[in-house]
Amino acid sequence: MHYDLIIVGGGLVGASLALSLRSLKWRIALIEATSARSDDPRLFGLTASSCQFLKNLNLWQQLADYATPIHQVHVSYQGCFGAIRLHHTDVHVPQLGYVIPARYIEAALHAELILKSNVDYYCKATVQALQQANLIALTVQTDVGEKLLQSPIVIAADGAESTIRKQLNIETEIIDYQQSAIVTQTFLQRSHHYIAYERLNARGAIAMLPLLDNKCATIFTADHATITQFMALSDEAFVALLQKEFGYRLGRFEKIAKRYVFPLKMVQAKENIRQGVLLLGNAAHALHPIAAQGFNLALYEVAILSDAIRSKVIAGQLFSQIDLEKAMHYTHRQRSFSIFTSHQLAQLSKYHSPLLNMCLSLGMVGLDNIKPMKEFFIHKMIGMAS
Repeated sequence: MHYDLIIVGGGLVGASLALSLRSLKWRIALIEATSARSDDPRLFGLTASSCQFLKNLNLWQQLADYATPIHQVHVSYQGCFGAIRLHHTDVHVPQLGYVIPARYIEAALHAELILKSNVDYYCKATVQALQQANLIALTVQTDVGEKLLQSPIVIAADGAESTIRKQLNIETEIIDYQQSAIVTQTFLQRSHHYIAYERLNARGAIAMLPLLDNKCATIFTADHATITQFMALSDEAFVALLQKEFGYRLGRFEKIAKRYVFPLKMVQAKENIRQGVLLLGNAAHALHPIAAQGFNLALYEVAILSDAIRSKVIAGQLFSQIDLEKAMHYTHRQRSFSIFTSHQLAQLSKYHSPLLNMCLSLGMVGLDNIKPMKEFFIHKMIGMAS
């Protein structure tokens, strides 16, 4: 079966790309190994640019009831004076972004996808083999037997453990932070006033992102042994610990929801493109969540790629590997910023010292008070600067 484009990985990134190309007269195959999840515990802090992309996909009407705006980001380091306060009025936007549970984004994407006649959705299908020639041939095992799919372009959006990346023997750089993250929701006694907090400390970080109904998405990172101890605590004991570690900027914590644990690594492919195959999202770069850059970077790349494809197709021209390379080159600066920022923030606890504390304090005070630098940093964080 011949397609104009094959996307391997029907999660958030792959489904977003397929849906962004819905207006083209392309035949698209979307291959996914597992059924859509309804219990995904992840909670995404989406930038203004990412939210605009979802609006362009006509998904916002389905997501608006679950989206909590971020008006301000407050960053501090335990034991340091000063803080960084990034406010939406600093860059004249209605909000810096929104917090949305991942399961609602996935549900909206797939509800829209099933209405699109140009997308063949192979669910519970796995790629058994890949061959590259003039066309790329994928041998796919489906629930009704084996199929051979062909296309000049294949996008691998199949996650940090990418099957396609492994079949192509593309090497990766893996940085194991020797940390895990506890993800939960914390119920507050008062309003969070739509402020997102990032509280760095010698062990890792605590992020508190605003949710509806006086709740916060909570991400608590530390080394594996410490996280294991924290997971063994009762809910009441964990709430007390969280209150002690975070402080009272959000008032008193009442209770938490179910806790989940995720190990933290950075996985970066040494090649993103090989003979018509492009790695996208976590298949190309899985980041530490501390700066909330991973999914936002993936959507930025999807937006650039889909624009590049549309412009060529509308002009009646073929979209080639050279066009893939041009599109990804355009994303280089934002990708480098996201990877660098995520990695450096994740490393801060490793180099904790009085001298570092002083440098951090001065740096936070400087960034918080030098307006041009602050505006540039906000624009980069929310994807508004090239």
